Order: sequence, then structure tokens, then C-alpha cells
Amino acid sequence: MTQEFLQDAVVADLEQLFQGETLKNSAGEERRIRVYPQDLPIRAGADIEPDPEPVEEDPEEELEDQPTAETEPEDVPEPYVIVRVPGGELPDQDARQQVEIILVVCVCDPDPGRQGFRDALHIVNAILTHYGKNTIVGRRYEVQYPIKWVTQEEDTHPYYFAGMALKLAAPAIFKEVPET
Repeated sequence: MTQEFLQDAVVADLEQLFQGETLKNSAGEERRIRVYPQDLPIRAGADIEPDPEPVEEDPEEELEDQPTAETEPEDVPEPYVIVRVPGGELPDQDARQQVEIILVVCVCDPDPGRQGFRDALHIVNAILTHYGKNTIVGRRYEVQYPIKWVTQEEDTHPYYFAGMALKLAAPAIFKEVPET
């Protein structure tokens, strides 16, 4: 068992859980809830990419001004869940390893009524219900109690955040050499 296998199993499990569920993102488009391991990918865009080298244009060639996959900026990330592995513990030689998982939930709701926290809590409750019913992840990792969750304290409107802390028990590591 490696920690990244556990992380990949949780990511795959949450992707399956949220398959077909959509929320609006900051661009105002309905989009599925994405799940990322450890952190968000860096978004490509004109503001962070170096300027391209100038290219001499052939005056006879007319290029269409339609964006291509290479020039379109990547989608905004929200709504999303990040699955982080901050640490763990192997309490004894033949004991199961305890791995901490932190889930960071982010949604965007620009409505001035400031009710975006409800979407964040919906995701938290879906995860709580899921792991309450199915405590085995990836056929080998077991969700342990307590499962903790929090909502943000600071005002970050139109973005709303929630967090969850899980502990999963991983299979024990056994000696390969018999004791003599």
C-alpha cells in the first residue's frame, strides 16, 4: 500500500459519487463537480504564459480568428473537491496504517443572497452519507470515525468553502522475513 494509491482510490470514489451532479461555476455555466488529488492544477492562460515569439506571416495566408484548444484558457476549476494526504501513522509493526485525508470543497455562487454555503454543505452531506453507508474505499481502505467537517469562517463571497477530515485504515504491513 502506498499513500498515493489510497488517494487515487478516494479520488475515483468521489468522482463516481458526483457523476452526473452539476453546479454553476464562476463563468455561470453548469459543470460537474470535479475531484483533484492534492491540489488544483495550474490554469493556463494569457496572464501567466510567456508571450510567444513573433512569427512572420505570409500576407497571402489568411488565418481564421477562431480559438483553438491550444489558445482557449482552461475552464475555471469550481465546483471542486480536493483530496489531500497531509500525513499518517503506522502505530505498530503489524498494525494497520492510519492515513489522514483532508477534503477541501469549493463552490461559486455570485448571488447577493449569499447562500452558496448550501451547495458546499450539500457536497459535505453527500460525502458523509456515502461514507456512512460504504466504509470501504478501493476494496482495501476502511473509513474510520469520527469524520469531521467544517465550513469557512471568513467571507470569501462568491466562493464558498467547506472542509472534511477523514482517517482511513490501510492494510497492515507484515514482515517478509520469518522471525527466528
